[in-house]
Amino acid sequence: MSNTSRRKEDQNTWNFIFSIVFSIVFIVALYVIMQTRGGFPHSVPLFDFFLMAGAAFRITRLVVYDKITRFFREWFVAKATHIRPDGEWIELIALENGVRRTIHDLLGCPWCIGFWSSIIVVFIYFVFDWGWLAILFLAVAGMGSVFQIVSNLIGWIAEKSKLETQRIESQS
Repeated sequence: MSNTSRRKEDQNTWNFIFSIVFSIVFIVALYVIMQTRGGFPHSVPLFDFFLMAGAAFRITRLVVYDKITRFFREWFVAKATHIRPDGEWIELIALENGVRRTIHDLLGCPWCIGFWSSIIVVFIYFVFDWGWLAILFLAVAGMGSVFQIVSNLIGWIAEKSKLETQRIESQS
């Protein structure tokens, strides 16, 4: 048996409440889709599935990582300003507990936001006529993000390889 420990958190109540809210949103979305479509959809074209996945990916990155939504994520932290020789710095401090802590944890979790964004994307796809076009735009933006991530990875690998070669040559 392993001995693990972690800091005590009193977030279980808020986490439970948010799980209930998620379940209610999910059930309502299913009900609205069923009413709008006259029943539950039985399949989605493969191309549309990949578009929806790309759109959910883009929304997830937007909420969890992008600078443009940082202002929103910062509503759920405490801030401390520090003056240093190289300028003014802001320290973001996660709150100890409460609903804002739970929202902070949710907004920093790509798996959590991925669930929420997938509900939104699937709901829009099945309920609104304009949904496919909105999803297409998000999916194209998501592929742009993937291309950028892959090109950054290739650049980092190439730079690491170059530095390793230089290190080996300098030792010879």
